[in-house]
Amino acid sequence: MLTGTEPTSAAPVVLRRHDHRSLRGWVQRVNMFHTEGRLDRLHELTGGWPLLVDRAHRLHEELGDPDEVLRHLAGLRADRAQARAFAEATGVYADQLLAAGYQALTDEFKDDLFDLEGAVTAVALKIDDEDEARWIVDFLDALQVFDREDAQLRLESVLRECVALNG
Repeated sequence: MLTGTEPTSAAPVVLRRHDHRSLRGWVQRVNMFHTEGRLDRLHELTGGWPLLVDRAHRLHEELGDPDEVLRHLAGLRADRAQARAFAEATGVYADQLLAAGYQALTDEFKDDLFDLEGAVTAVALKIDDEDEARWIVDFLDALQVFDREDAQLRLESVLRECVALNG
C-alpha cells in the first residue's frame, strides 16, 4: 500500500486499539487483571495497543501474577530495544515520510492537544508539501497514533514515549 504505483481496491484493515471500555470487556473475558486499579494501570501501560495487550496476556499465562505482569510492561518505556521494536510494529517507521511526519508532530506538540489542520501544518512545514502532509496525517490517524479528546487530538503516550526513548 505504501509503495504501490497502481491504485488498489483493497481497504486497509486496522486492528483497533482498546479504549478503557473495550479493555474492561477483554479483562472480563480472559478473567485477568480483575481490580479497577489493575485495569487502569493495564490501559496506561499498553495504551490499548493490541500488541501490548497480547503481551500482557502471554505474560499473565507465564507468570500468573497480574502485578508482576504490570511491572514487566512498565519496563517497556525504559528498554530501548523493546521500545524500538514496539514503535516499528505500529507502522510509524514503515515509510520515511511517515516517520518524518510523526517526528514533526512530536517536535511540535509533544503531549499537547492539537487539531487536524494544525497537524497537517506541522508536517507540511517539515516536508514542504501540504498534499503529502495531509496524506501522512491521514495515514498516521489510520495507524491510531492519536488519542481523541472531543475535536482535539493528542499523540498517544505509550508510542510517543517509546519513540522518544530512541530519539
